[in-house]
Amino acid sequence: MDKILNAIAIPADVSVVRLPNARDEVDSSSLVFFDGKTIFYDVFIDKSESKLVAIGPPALNLASYLEGMKLVVNGKPVSYRFKEYPDCKVSFLEAGLKSSAACEVSFHFKDFSQSIHLQSNHLPSGLKVLAAISKNNEIAWVSDWVDYYKSNYNIDEVFIYDNGSDNVGELEDELKGRAHVIRWSFPYGPPKKRFNKFAQPGALNHCLRKYAKDGVLFNFDIDELLIADRAEIEKEVNSNGTLYVSSYNVPFVNPGKKSYSFYDFVHREKSLKKSARKFICKGDSVDIISQHNTWTYTGRSFWKRLRRNKPSAMQSRNAYFLHFLGITTNWQPDLNKLKEVSTEGLVHDDSHCDLKPHGTNRIARKAYSGEQGGSGP
Repeated sequence: MDKILNAIAIPADVSVVRLPNARDEVDSSSLVFFDGKTIFYDVFIDKSESKLVAIGPPALNLASYLEGMKLVVNGKPVSYRFKEYPDCKVSFLEAGLKSSAACEVSFHFKDFSQSIHLQSNHLPSGLKVLAAISKNNEIAWVSDWVDYYKSNYNIDEVFIYDNGSDNVGELEDELKGRAHVIRWSFPYGPPKKRFNKFAQPGALNHCLRKYAKDGVLFNFDIDELLIADRAEIEKEVNSNGTLYVSSYNVPFVNPGKKSYSFYDFVHREKSLKKSARKFICKGDSVDIISQHNTWTYTGRSFWKRLRRNKPSAMQSRNAYFLHFLGITTNWQPDLNKLKEVSTEGLVHDDSHCDLKPHGTNRIARKAYSGEQGGSGP
């Protein structure tokens, strides 16, 4: 499977730069985390539709700069459609191709040009995929996370978008044959500035367009384990197109050892966090996704509108996920995820232990059954 990225970026010696979205206040000290130079994360050929596709951050102040670009394929200028979505933190370029064969593509801007050779690879189709962005997580955590989802939810392929980990080589070696590690080394974005964090929505939309075509995408982070009956959620996804899933926090109850993983934590908070949701979606039912939402075009031609799929109408009745606060690199220490707490006031929930691969692996209990043992609220 093709994991090579054909990124397009403004050279360091060119003064043009993307400016932060004004909906966040970003001070000078946070600009080091902001992506001011990437134009497209990747450019690839969608062979099934004979078109060139490029995905990047929102253009923002660079919109006119990008719209004035000249696109050349095999020495001939071609027309293209470029659209940015600042609220979704992503942009797309599409251009029809006369042939879906390998080709030479050149992007000509006012200040520079960049050429790439594109292979004509068949994009996967009809797969059930899991995607997440990750940086410097413990190898054991990522490995357990991959095995858990593949064992319980019939996942065909796992895509981990590595955001510049120090241990990326070790991660690739450990997951070889089990998951794909894509080196997604773009600036993540300033902490707590949600309108200026582009790398994660970019990765998710890249996976949707390149690897989940006509398939199903599971959107859960490395510190999140889904608790659901596979047959039930498959029915819900097929019915709704998007299935939103709410979460319970699993606080850091000291496991009594330095090396730990998901199965060392069996107490969660009582209250379901409906605002901290993730989702499962059909690739042909949505057009754009983010960390917590999906959007779909509705209407026809000129009247086409991008509509957010409302969680209230697509909330799962048969699933939840556990958010393990202790599975963290603690890159935002002010969130106090590693604050030790007692079990007082928490609910015992070992549902994920029941689903541990190579363990008892009993059938997942329904999330809202109210069954003894903490499987329901």
